[in-house]
Amino acid sequence: QATYNPVLDRRGRCLKVVKVAADITAQKAQMADCNGQLAAIDKAQAVISFGLDGTILSANENFLTTLGYELADVVGKHHRIFMDETEAAGEAYRAFWDRLRRGEYDAGRYRRLGKAGREVWIQASYNPILDADGKPFKVVKYATDITAQVRVAQAMENVVAQTLGVVEAVKADNLTTRISMAGLTGDLMKVANGVNDLLDTLA
Repeated sequence: QATYNPVLDRRGRCLKVVKVAADITAQKAQMADCNGQLAAIDKAQAVISFGLDGTILSANENFLTTLGYELADVVGKHHRIFMDETEAAGEAYRAFWDRLRRGEYDAGRYRRLGKAGREVWIQASYNPILDADGKPFKVVKYATDITAQVRVAQAMENVVAQTLGVVEAVKADNLTTRISMAGLTGDLMKVANGVNDLLDTLA
């Protein structure tokens, strides 16, 4: 990091140039490392940033793809565009943003709504970013789309609940109850089919 300073004589003619420099190799290496880490995060995760009032400042391609938006659709809008209206109007949502404005980190599994109201589940962290005085000035969210995993877990819970219902029905000598196959795939479909086949045999 340097400055080149011409030294002039009394008539304003340049006599020589003095260079004053500082070695910033370590800082450049550190900056390259930070930029590399940020680039890796940007490739792997959905990233979006907000002002402290919840206004969307920017979003990366992963985030936009996950929620089905274009950048122009979200910049300048409030975070609540990703929320159910009832939830966004609730006290818990106001408290959520109050915590972020105080600089408190928040992380967990969240239900969000993409374009046209499509349900999306994310595993995310909301990270207040502090200025030189230690005061929050924006919030950055890092998220991973876990919609598929959540739907599998919900389907499993549903199959388990239906199976327990079938067991109770059999105890009461009712062999007409069956597990619904709607929306089931893979191993869950095999389990449901197995239970239903057993009931058919018993019947």
